[in-house]
Amino acid sequence: MPKNKTRDTKEVILLVALKLFSEKGYDGVGIRDISKEIGIRESAIYKHYNNKQDIFDSILKDIERRYQEEVSTFMPPESMTNIFSKENDLREELFRISITMFQFYLKTEYGSQLRRMLTIEQYRTTEAGKFFHELIIDNGLDYISGVFTNLIKDEIYLDVDPMIMAVQFYSPLYLLLSKYDNQPEKYDEALIFLEKHIRQFNAIYLSSDK
Repeated sequence: MPKNKTRDTKEVILLVALKLFSEKGYDGVGIRDISKEIGIRESAIYKHYNNKQDIFDSILKDIERRYQEEVSTFMPPESMTNIFSKENDLREELFRISITMFQFYLKTEYGSQLRRMLTIEQYRTTEAGKFFHELIIDNGLDYISGVFTNLIKDEIYLDVDPMIMAVQFYSPLYLLLSKYDNQPEKYDEALIFLEKHIRQFNAIYLSSDK
């Protein structure tokens, strides 16, 4: 089998397994289910992975690479460009990244399945729980808190606790992901809510002279 064919088969196995894990949970899926969904023999899967746990672990290891590949292609919708400041400051960076994350987890099949799988499996294994908290919660809060710290130093936002601000900014994004998950026909409605959230957040925390 050509090397690229082998690589493609390995990736297909991961993608199909992710889909099934996100729908049925790890315990509800077997190697037979994965092979049947792909249309290959079970023995073909064992050429690439030792067992189901090996497949699951490989998905976790592949998350960061796929996330970076997906989000690098995104740009905020034109309809939302008016919420950004005209200056190239940290507010623009913050909102662009927030919208990009929103698009990834809500609009792409991979992002949606990934979030659902980690939500289901976070209580099954320590590693899955760690990935869920780092990828979905901690990384976002830490990054946004850091941005707010700099915005406060530049007197763009009011001088308040930046982590509290991060929680107040980020929590509605996660709630919107849950509200509109698996409803692609309501994506535009979700963006309207997101825009309103960003506008209201600015109204509360922007310094009076900005």
